[in-house]
Amino acid sequence: MGAMTQLPPGSMGVPFVGEALKFLKDPFDFALSRTRKHGNVWKTKILGDPIVFFAGPEAFTFFMDEQNFTRENGSPKFLQNLLHPDAVPFLDGPRFKTRKRLLLQAFTDQALDSYLPGTFQIFQRTVASWTHGGARAVAADLVQLGFDIADFLFAASDPSTSNRETAADFSIMNRGAFSPPINLPFTAYGKAVRARDRLRKYIHEQVSSRDGQGTALGVLKAARGPDGESLPQHELEIELLHFFFAAHGGLTAALAWLLVVLGQNPGMAAKLRAEADAVLGAGPPTLGEARKLDLARSVSREVLRAFPIAPVTFIGVAKKDLEHAGYAIKAGWKGAGAIWATLQDGSTFKDPTAFDGDRLRDETFNHLPANAFVPQGGGPRDGHRCAGEALIQLFMPAFLGWFAKHYDLVFPAQDVTPGGGGLGPLPRSGLEIAVKPR
Repeated sequence: MGAMTQLPPGSMGVPFVGEALKFLKDPFDFALSRTRKHGNVWKTKILGDPIVFFAGPEAFTFFMDEQNFTRENGSPKFLQNLLHPDAVPFLDGPRFKTRKRLLLQAFTDQALDSYLPGTFQIFQRTVASWTHGGARAVAADLVQLGFDIADFLFAASDPSTSNRETAADFSIMNRGAFSPPINLPFTAYGKAVRARDRLRKYIHEQVSSRDGQGTALGVLKAARGPDGESLPQHELEIELLHFFFAAHGGLTAALAWLLVVLGQNPGMAAKLRAEADAVLGAGPPTLGEARKLDLARSVSREVLRAFPIAPVTFIGVAKKDLEHAGYAIKAGWKGAGAIWATLQDGSTFKDPTAFDGDRLRDETFNHLPANAFVPQGGGPRDGHRCAGEALIQLFMPAFLGWFAKHYDLVFPAQDVTPGGGGLGPLPRSGLEIAVKPR
């Protein structure tokens, strides 16, 4: 440690609880407001643990370096218990590397292309239901849509129908992940644990009874490592629950904010339609077609940057005494990457609170600093970066182009500020839209 190092600024809050209740109430505002107050490295305490948050490309890179932090025993026990202590967000070392290598096989180009027909069957039946009558709030439909896509991908469900009972359990579980961790029958967390148990049973039944052709479940069942290693069924089931958790809230919010920017930016919507008319055929987009939607890809990236979807990374533990930006981080202290604050970093993104659909065109995006664009976390793909990053960054422009090509959107005046919620908050208005086929 250098002689001039000091502890990071910040508040440790009240004894034991620290600032946990403020964090759980609104983790986006919590991390962003403190980053603006203290700078890109600051500390707090959550449920007895000192945690240092790292915002901005340089600090985020420091946190993601596996030489500095391990994910083992990092995240709060209540979150580990909810998802499973043996899920990849909570692992490190050789077991993590082996399992992550297998999981990534579900997100290759070949795999992604095979998911598009079933996924667009879900998009089509959902959007078609919006074309009857006038304006209506569709946020609840989008929550179901996000679940239906996760259910199709990770449980090989029938894309022509909706499993509303199991979707309700996932919503209960997601709410519990950002609630005070008191496991009683009447608390949000207690209800989440019981919903989690029902979901584990559902996933077990699906894995046991479906071959999963055309879905991520099928790819993961067949996944093999270089030495023939595969995912045992119990490990596969653990990771499928984790994938449901990540995909459901994230995809729902991403699609909601895509519709908001379409409605608020008619000039951009016209350009997206022209691009889609030139690129897409009459049926569901293929991977090759979706990759040609340059403006839709830029707009989708900007939605992930400009709207709150994931607040922070999972938590790590400092492997040794560390020093960054003149601050000392003690061995055993915890750390997290401030995703939302990094995406709102004014030194990387000019006027970061404004939406600019042209901001992240390929030529600009490809020259961003490492770990500047981190909506699904940062670091190398085989590290703790979200395995499903390729999925959402394909589905978003594909949906955007397809929707612009086939539908007109009427967007009434409404309050589209983000509502509450720890993962993927939606517009407060419930997202009122009127949709008409072209």
